[in-house]
Amino acid sequence: MVRNYLMLYPDIYSSLRSGIVNISSLARDIHDKFPEYSISSIRYTLNKISSETAEKGTSRGYLEELLGRSKITLQDKIAVVTTSRPINVKYLSATYLQDSIVYIVDELRVGKIEVGTSGQVERDVSAIHILSPKEIERVPGFVMRITERLFSAGINILQLISCSNETIIVVRRSDGIRAYEALTL
Repeated sequence: MVRNYLMLYPDIYSSLRSGIVNISSLARDIHDKFPEYSISSIRYTLNKISSETAEKGTSRGYLEELLGRSKITLQDKIAVVTTSRPINVKYLSATYLQDSIVYIVDELRVGKIEVGTSGQVERDVSAIHILSPKEIERVPGFVMRITERLFSAGINILQLISCSNETIIVVRRSDGIRAYEALTL
């Protein structure tokens, strides 16, 4: 039950594994939600989980190392185009959803974007492009670490595309520099 609870709260799990959680306080919080379990058994389980050695590739330090080895760029003058049918446009990324297609386009290369009544164009956005080492394909939590950093900086993610070792995050243009700094500092 404790492990299932922690799966719902990856930030708490990560902090527990890093040793920065008050285990007694967390045990009381969990006990409030699951009073059928004793606080001592919950605390025992939390202590056991916190003492487990993280495997290489799952520790916060290793995720930070991978992020540090990633090439991160900020691109302004982009737009997000959402249409119900394919359009002829040069794009940086295209995502085919069940009922729409989302294109991320470079406004400087595309010029005027015609979508007619079948779509919408969202401007005033920036893209953070992250090209990471190929080993992130086998590392759980890498994208979560990126989103944690942006969350901590108070930045909303408008679009997130992650495939293989490339991640593209679209944010408001006004948040672009802060998002870049949150990922590179």
